Amino acid sequence: ACIKRWPITSLHPFGTLVNQLGEIGNVEVETEALLKDNNVSSEEFSENITKCLPVIPWTIPEKEIETRRDLRSTRIFTIDPNTAKDIDDAVSCTRLPDGNYEIGVHIADVSYFVKPNTALDRDARKRATTVYLVQKVVPMLPGLLSEELCSLNPGVDRLAFSVIWKMTPEGKNMETWFGRTIIRSCTKLSYEQ
Repeated sequence: ACIKRWPITSLHPFGTLVNQLGEIGNVEVETEALLKDNNVSSEEFSENITKCLPVIPWTIPEKEIETRRDLRSTRIFTIDPNTAKDIDDAVSCTRLPDGNYEIGVHIADVSYFVKPNTALDRDARKRATTVYLVQKVVPMLPGLLSEELCSLNPGVDRLAFSVIWKMTPEGKNMETWFGRTIIRSCTKLSYEQ
């Protein structure tokens, strides 16, 4: 419904029905009402948006391999819920020969695929986030990106942004590095593990 006017002398507003969602008590209908009430877009991705996606099969271009730090031989892993399909962050921890540690946090490089001011970029900005509900996920990005090309699945080369720091066993930070990387997660762990 859309409120047209609400006179100060009236307990009730005047409005019009914009869209009929369905029966009260139906979980799907009430979920859709909550999403709409909070301006969460749950529509399918339009053809203009899907035209922005890369052609499949996709492989990392040689230029990216040459210009990024290659961390594919580093033991990197993810920790997410068992049911997660959009695995967008990973970690690493390596004990160095001098007794110190190298810690890494690696985030999927979505910006490689989402070019500024494209239909995909504008839609992602409008959606702002992925919404996780009990019975479903309302994605910010199409599944090809969120569940495949930008998902840090085990055994697959992926583009990432990484922050890596060296620290002493006592936790003193010695040096930090930020940059674009190529990673390959070795396993997907769950919170329960």
